Amino acid sequence: AFGGMPGYLISYANPIPQIDDLPGLLRKIIWPSSHFIFLLVGVYLLVFFLTRDKLGGVLAACAYGLTTYLSIILAVGHNTKFVALCFAPWLVLAFAYALRKPKLLSGLLFAVALAANLQAGHVQITYYVAFLLGIWWVVDGVGALRHGRLQPFGAATGWLVLGAVLGLLMVAFPYLTYAEYKAFSIRGAATGGAAGGLDLSYAMAWSQGPGELLTLLIADAFGGGAPLYWGPKQFTEGPNYVGGVVLLLAALALWRVRRNVVYAFGIAALLMTLFSLGEYFPLLNEPMFRFFPLFDAFRVPETWLSVVAFALAVLAGIGLCYAARAEETPEAEKAKTKSILIATGVAVGFVALLFMMKSVFFEFEKSGEGLMIAQQVVAQNPGISADDPRVQETVDRALAQFKDDREAAFTSDALRTLLFLLLAGAALFAYRRGWLPAWAMQVALILLVVVDLWGVDRRHLNADALQPATQADALIPSYEFDQFILARRDEAGGPGAFRVLSLEAGNPITNARPSYFYESLGGYHGAKLRLYQDFAEHIFVDPQTGLPNENALDLLNARYLVVPGTLPGYEPVYQDQQTGMLVLENQDVLPRAFFVGETEVIASSEETWARLQSSDFDPRRTAILAESIDFETTPLDSSSTARVALESYAPDKIVWQVETDAPRLLVASEIYYPAGWTVEIDGESAPIVRTDYLLRAVPVPAGEHTLVMQFAPTSHRLSVWTTGLSTLLVYGAVVVLLGMAWQRKEEPVAGEGAI
Repeated sequence: AFGGMPGYLISYANPIPQIDDLPGLLRKIIWPSSHFIFLLVGVYLLVFFLTRDKLGGVLAACAYGLTTYLSIILAVGHNTKFVALCFAPWLVLAFAYALRKPKLLSGLLFAVALAANLQAGHVQITYYVAFLLGIWWVVDGVGALRHGRLQPFGAATGWLVLGAVLGLLMVAFPYLTYAEYKAFSIRGAATGGAAGGLDLSYAMAWSQGPGELLTLLIADAFGGGAPLYWGPKQFTEGPNYVGGVVLLLAALALWRVRRNVVYAFGIAALLMTLFSLGEYFPLLNEPMFRFFPLFDAFRVPETWLSVVAFALAVLAGIGLCYAARAEETPEAEKAKTKSILIATGVAVGFVALLFMMKSVFFEFEKSGEGLMIAQQVVAQNPGISADDPRVQETVDRALAQFKDDREAAFTSDALRTLLFLLLAGAALFAYRRGWLPAWAMQVALILLVVVDLWGVDRRHLNADALQPATQADALIPSYEFDQFILARRDEAGGPGAFRVLSLEAGNPITNARPSYFYESLGGYHGAKLRLYQDFAEHIFVDPQTGLPNENALDLLNARYLVVPGTLPGYEPVYQDQQTGMLVLENQDVLPRAFFVGETEVIASSEETWARLQSSDFDPRRTAILAESIDFETTPLDSSSTARVALESYAPDKIVWQVETDAPRLLVASEIYYPAGWTVEIDGESAPIVRTDYLLRAVPVPAGEHTLVMQFAPTSHRLSVWTTGLSTLLVYGAVVVLLGMAWQRKEEPVAGEGAI
């Protein structure tokens, strides 16, 4: 994929086993239950640890485990995010344990939990959870200062810092290499690999609209997913729904429970909700993006709501514990009953108001939707102009139907939420009047949460939404033109012979399907190299024709193009009868490696892009360098015997047999990445130079040589050793400490039957 760019974030197997491998083994059998079970147990243990209320833990586990966000990310395949969210409760539990019991064992357990969460491979989720923990630490620190408990708080902080350091060392693999890569990617580099970060507008894409926060309470308040979704995002698969019962209990905890953990989770939930608004709340989010550490490394602000849902679930568990707990005096019991009735009444009244005034509060129309429908009508009917009255009639009918469907969805879900709130209120009232025992009330509320959330989950996750990994091949479309291209690749010598540009669907740079079959200019990656992103944005497309630039395709060894129709300058060599797609051949494509006889030095990136797109630039003769090098290449002419033959090709090692009658620069159509690629000529180290903005070049002396390019980053070896040693240290220490604790427990006290 991506012309030979490193694929760290696509697949990077960890050779060091850790505790997260246990659900990883189960994953092969019962995915996603393998990790979902850990999520449920983790939340249950956290809330039980905080409250000693078993049923409060059960409700919190169900509230978080069945939140709609988890179902949606499973259905769309965001598996690493799901795994990170499943391990999140264990990280919070380890943090809570360290605050309560500051000792070496708690610090080591925090290290284990942190490493397991980071091993999931979605550092954005870990960052968000760490933000919650940071707020909790501050709140607890303020409490310790006020109540004179600084010594145990300081000890807890020390063990947590030790645990954090050890946890990070335990994930040196892969994060040391990731950090190295990040400096050259769109997540951490400006043009040319300089320091930088994500663009603000790019990072704030998929911000949660302020009005959309209502979907926490009323699932399809904004239409749910496509095609009825009418919120401000481009599209979405569904809402971030936690349900009225969970919100009621969480609000009750925030109002009536005076504990640091409640303050911390409440402040965190509020801040993270504001962060989720992204571009709609620039007063907070722009300064955070520009100044707060690592805030600018992540995009899709809506993702903050995944941790908001976790915080609300924990608060709901605490709220249920509060509602069920008997007070010491009749006055306190009366005050609690009043609080519960007021909270329930406010919640019911708010939803009822929205239901009755929906036509006042909501338009049920997406901004610019009429224009989009009109464009679709014109595109589907070439003989009709945009000014034709029939177009507007069609638009009006479509908008009216959409509005009716959206209003019906809102009405249905508002009534649904209202019903669950009334039932929850009835159960709470029955308990307060003595008609139900506490456990029955708690069980009733747990069942309401499960029925409520599962009913919405089933809209997004059903029996057909997940497929076993053994069936993955069947889910990737294979066409006749794929087989044609694969046959041509075999004829040309196998991998390394050429690349393919596929215009079969959407953006060819982000289309990952072709990369499953053959080397491609596109693909999918969590953070493309900045150089390749610049290529896609500034070199790949000819600004005058809107078509792929010929020099760009030549430089990246794109021999075949898969297109729906002909393109000037390319020869059709195959037509797929199944799809109608044409395979065009770029007959004068450059080979994977070739010699050039001239160089140009252009320091400016913008000037380099323009030069590469110029019709008078010949990449066969000239290579563009960002800076001059101590090597003078010799011009090529008809008498030159310069040749390059590919001997073997693999993603991490390429071997060429080369011959040149004079010193020349060898240009390899492989993406330049300085952190790990090395080259040897006849066993002697040689430099790799960035050329033509994003490719590799090697100065080659005259003569016959074996040239070997190999990818063996030092960061990889260092990270494996660091992870292995720190993992052995931490797990070994945990086992020893637990063994010592068990031995002390088993030793009989003198005089009590010691033998």
